[in-house]
Amino acid sequence: MHGITLTAAPSDWEILQQTDGAAAVTLKGSYTVHPAAKEVGVEHVRPVFRVMREADNTCVIPWTEMRHITNKDFSGTFSHTFSLPAGGLYRIDTSLETKSTVPELTWMYRGDCVLHLGVGNLFIIAGQSNASGYSKDYALDPLSLDVHLFRNRSQWDLASHPMNESTLAGSLPNEEMGIPGVSPYLSFGRNFASFSGCPVGLIQTSLGGSPLDRWMPDGGDLYGNLIDKIRLTGGRYAGILWYQGCSDTSPEYAFSYKNRFTEFVHAVRRELGYDIPFFTFQLNRQIGGLHDDCWGAVRLAQRDAARELAGVYILPTTNCPLSDGIHNSAHANVMLGEKLSRLCAHVLLGQPAFFAPDLEDASLISPAVLKLTFSHMALGFTVFSGSGKDSGFYLEDEDGVIPVTELHCAREDKNSLRLFLGRTPGKNAKLSFCWEADPTRIPPVDEVTYLPPLSFYQVPILEP
Repeated sequence: MHGITLTAAPSDWEILQQTDGAAAVTLKGSYTVHPAAKEVGVEHVRPVFRVMREADNTCVIPWTEMRHITNKDFSGTFSHTFSLPAGGLYRIDTSLETKSTVPELTWMYRGDCVLHLGVGNLFIIAGQSNASGYSKDYALDPLSLDVHLFRNRSQWDLASHPMNESTLAGSLPNEEMGIPGVSPYLSFGRNFASFSGCPVGLIQTSLGGSPLDRWMPDGGDLYGNLIDKIRLTGGRYAGILWYQGCSDTSPEYAFSYKNRFTEFVHAVRRELGYDIPFFTFQLNRQIGGLHDDCWGAVRLAQRDAARELAGVYILPTTNCPLSDGIHNSAHANVMLGEKLSRLCAHVLLGQPAFFAPDLEDASLISPAVLKLTFSHMALGFTVFSGSGKDSGFYLEDEDGVIPVTELHCAREDKNSLRLFLGRTPGKNAKLSFCWEADPTRIPPVDEVTYLPPLSFYQVPILEP
């Protein structure tokens, strides 16, 4: 074919990770002059490109000559790298500019195009079913030209639910057995694109029901698939969106979760060569679930990982409704995507902080009153029920369970809650919050963010 043929270029719908407001784009290919032009006579040829903004067809980069090698028959090859500013969507046009030996006669021959290209921020989706998206009900969660998805078929596309479908993907480690539904991450992408003013690219690697062991670097098939997707999509990302843990709420796995997750984080960062941020969720619930202590241990591990590992961040989910016995509803996932985008906007863009309340101190201020002090409070708490049985707090010592009779918030002390107890705690008293497989559905929340406190499990209290 005459004109320009691209042999290496970004894909249609691809999002390139911006660094300092731009991304490097490389075009490679070959070119040849139309036979009719050779009959007239050719003086010289120049392979050129331009970049157009698709929304209004304005020129971002005017026709620019590419570095090239021309043969005696006026065919040749080119390889050219240029900087493209954050934004889009863009169209890259290529053309072969030919000057004839006939005076004043020039031609701009056809060339291959790249369509719907964006420069913005890339995020990898990893984890299990609530990351894949298993909400089977519905919620308004519209498509956006600003959110693109690298699908399991290894092609870029406009993002839409279900994100973990496996059309034309062959046999993949993260191929779902069933049909997934609404995930949190279309909402996330749409909102983060609004915050950043740049498009968002999502790379899907999650799988429903997957335990953490399948994500481990020592032979985990999902870890291998994650690394393969990293190699296919450029190797530079704004963050990893991780939502996993339900499959590890059993006695043989729960109590090693933090160490294994830490190993996973370190392995991914070694593979990438930089400390990529991890944006995570604590587990929600399972109706009728078993092993309350294991759910508590995994949630505690998730909280502690965010406290101890630099660049790991977490949001709670325990005030989110379900669409079945264990999977978030579509409305919950749309909400979680928006909330996660606010956390990412703070971490990555310097926008206002959006953290969940996190227990810092639990101390007795009288024989039967426990004061809880929290960090990351935007204002104060909203308490939906002052009844101790609805509070989500659970206290026990060597003599057994200590009833929590009432829950109060003090307006003059916005960072605290007070638990009124049925008796004075004895030795080795430990406090837990939203730790069971199916904890309270009405936890206290921050008045501004409407985030409940992060769950915790068996935290020692301080005696007066």
